[in-house]
Amino acid sequence: MDSILIIYPIFPVILLNFIVMVHMRVMIQKAIRTREVRYRWFRAYQGSAPEYMLVARHHYKNYFELPILFYVLCIVLYVTDDVSAIDLWIAWLFVIFKAVHSCIRMTSNHVPYRAYTFYGCALVLFCGWISLAIKIL
Repeated sequence: MDSILIIYPIFPVILLNFIVMVHMRVMIQKAIRTREVRYRWFRAYQGSAPEYMLVARHHYKNYFELPILFYVLCIVLYVTDDVSAIDLWIAWLFVIFKAVHSCIRMTSNHVPYRAYTFYGCALVLFCGWISLAIKIL
């Protein structure tokens, strides 16, 4: 299988990262415009702030956790030139879970649904790393 195919799932996750960043910025601007938070809050991130803004900020910070492991996995698979159909399924499943998770987080933020999709992301990613470890060993 052509190893370049494992790079393609990275792009939607990066796009989601930028969408989440824009969403966070919109929520920050809303909080500033409605005077729920002042610019000085951003000096040390202390004091009270509206929940919707904090949720958006936390969501953005999450994009520097599991997705980093996803990027590394995809790049290692590409570099080793050992990409299988299972690897591609795992990568695209991660993208789907991450997209659904982000949609939930930016809309209803319903915690049980959000948790299911988060653990789906984590499980799929874990399977990807196990698959890689089996190949290497």
